[in-house]
Amino acid sequence: MSKEPKSFFLTCGLIAALTMSSTTWSDISSDDMFEFSMDELLDIEVEIATGKLQKLSRAPAVANVITAADIKAMGVTEFRQILEMIPGVHFYPDPLGRLDPHFSIRGIHTADNSQVLVLVDGHDITYAVTGSSPSAFRMSVANIARVEVMRSPGSALYGADAFAGVINVITKSVSDLNGSQFGWRRGSFNTQEVWVQNTATLNDEWDLSFSLESNSSDGDDQRVIVYNDENIGFTGSASLETGYVYTNTQIALSNSEWAFKVWNWNLDEAGTGQGAASIPSATDFDKAKLSLLDIQNKKKNILPGLGIETRLSYEVQELDSQFLIFPPFGSFADGMKGVPGATQNKGSISIRSDYTNFQGHRLLVGFGSKWLEVKPREVKNFDSNLPPLPLGSMVDVTGDPDNVFMLRQTRTVNHILLQDEWVVNDAWAVTAGVRYDDYSDFGSTTNPRLAVIWRAHQKLTTKILYGRAFRAPSFSELYFINNPATLGNPDVNAEQIETYEAVINYRPARTFNLVLSVFDYRIEDLIDRKFGVPARNIGKQDGSGFELEANWHVNSKLQLRGFYAFQNAEDAMTAVDVPNAPQQQFYSNFHWSFQPQWSLGTQVKWIADRKRAVDDPRADISDYTVVDTTLRRRNLLSNMDFSFSVRNMFDEDVREPSVYDAGNSQGATIANDYPMPGRSAYAEINFNY
Repeated sequence: MSKEPKSFFLTCGLIAALTMSSTTWSDISSDDMFEFSMDELLDIEVEIATGKLQKLSRAPAVANVITAADIKAMGVTEFRQILEMIPGVHFYPDPLGRLDPHFSIRGIHTADNSQVLVLVDGHDITYAVTGSSPSAFRMSVANIARVEVMRSPGSALYGADAFAGVINVITKSVSDLNGSQFGWRRGSFNTQEVWVQNTATLNDEWDLSFSLESNSSDGDDQRVIVYNDENIGFTGSASLETGYVYTNTQIALSNSEWAFKVWNWNLDEAGTGQGAASIPSATDFDKAKLSLLDIQNKKKNILPGLGIETRLSYEVQELDSQFLIFPPFGSFADGMKGVPGATQNKGSISIRSDYTNFQGHRLLVGFGSKWLEVKPREVKNFDSNLPPLPLGSMVDVTGDPDNVFMLRQTRTVNHILLQDEWVVNDAWAVTAGVRYDDYSDFGSTTNPRLAVIWRAHQKLTTKILYGRAFRAPSFSELYFINNPATLGNPDVNAEQIETYEAVINYRPARTFNLVLSVFDYRIEDLIDRKFGVPARNIGKQDGSGFELEANWHVNSKLQLRGFYAFQNAEDAMTAVDVPNAPQQQFYSNFHWSFQPQWSLGTQVKWIADRKRAVDDPRADISDYTVVDTTLRRRNLLSNMDFSFSVRNMFDEDVREPSVYDAGNSQGATIANDYPMPGRSAYAEINFNY
């Protein structure tokens, strides 16, 4: 497949950029870490904890913010890499297919990774079939202003899937862009990214912003796996298929009350990783599209102290895949093939009122409704049930209950929430909230939360947090049929979690800050699935641990940051460790301005103590340490910045766990796990006008 950027999109983007009126370029402080003092970093405002902006240090949650400056300094090229900077969060590829990016938070994860809610500008992008972010979804960082991550249950505010945490990707607004930008990045694996961004002010009232990104890569062909499926008799080796081509376009129009956003994410083609049956194929592909129209209206002081925010959105997601499930054999001269797909339509409306006229209180009342529909389609050349299909012939089985992987499904969700933020005095604050969700297909659930914050003095803030959350069963867990890899079960229940947390934020010196977070949680009705086995509630999981973060501005030229995270998650009934989640993580980075306009950013990541499943006889997964570094030069030429990054500098052999198969004497079809990308290098230029 072609990996070159699409000339049509680039031409449209350049025309749009040139036709907009642009402002004179000035230094964009959000792109330079040394523009931020320690005070500014600690007082940065976040929205993810309560739905309203407030200082991070006093937010009623365990939260982190990664800014555009952090992204630039550490040479981050993909959204998933941002999450590696967050304590207790571990990136791992989907073990059952596609190698989609999944995130384990504090040892909480399953095959579909539905326990983490991913938002883009506060909009839920969940794909109902998997309950996770869209299949094959990836996002570049050029248009990201910041990423807010909450490592606490968030169902009292966000509803389903805000289980282990919430990730909100906030894209750049007019104030972040401040004119026009053009960027280009080229690097290993024939990776290329081009982006154009521009802003304009219309009639001194409306702000217009435009962003276009085009991204492509062949993938690392050195990620070779050896497969051995003794049940069917296929043995060999192949590279994981990890190439991709996609574009990302966003247009936003806003004023003091209204915000209109049109977003289109289009995956032209992507490899499917290890394939549908752990046998990679160069002929497999994913194609996907996400289109969104989002309208927001904010009215302040309708009555004294009363504001109302209304949000209306309509989204369409499409996914089409082609899988060579098994190479040619027997009657299948061209191999066993499947071409599944689906279209998801989702509409939502929410209304929230914010009332501040009670002394010391801010009341949030909200309600809303969401409707979604998934219409599957499938073509394949093998039969799942009787009557048999003509072997070797591609047959459209859409709507056939005996052969299609899922029938059309709909779901309606209504919710109401109430939250009170009570500032008792300068030292004490209490946040209490509760949300009720009613699902048309499996029932209702109520989830509360409580946070008490005590600012003992200017150097010390303590938080005590409690939260309960749920995860609704995904459509695949409920309704998948006639599928050789994944089967649903209409009797599965929603997962439930209760979490207790304590946070100590201590600033012993003006330039040094420590944050200690301690947590304990209990999960019931955890849903999991294995290859070819119907989804089921597997029981209970207990977890506990801590995360210690440090941030030190040594001087005006050097900044250090890091964390150590420890978690112990285990099956509550057997006391066996939860497999594949790292018990220990260490991360550190330093950012050094060694000359005017020159800076060097280096980060080190250590992942350790990942256990196998109790029935998996393979040795524990190897620990690893990865070092990345980025050299950056601002104003190398007039209005041009340059950077050069090397990821996995020492070419560490990093592996993530493959699926264990008890019926295979090798222990797994892919016995030696999934190799992650080796050493790679990228050069980037960015023009600002």
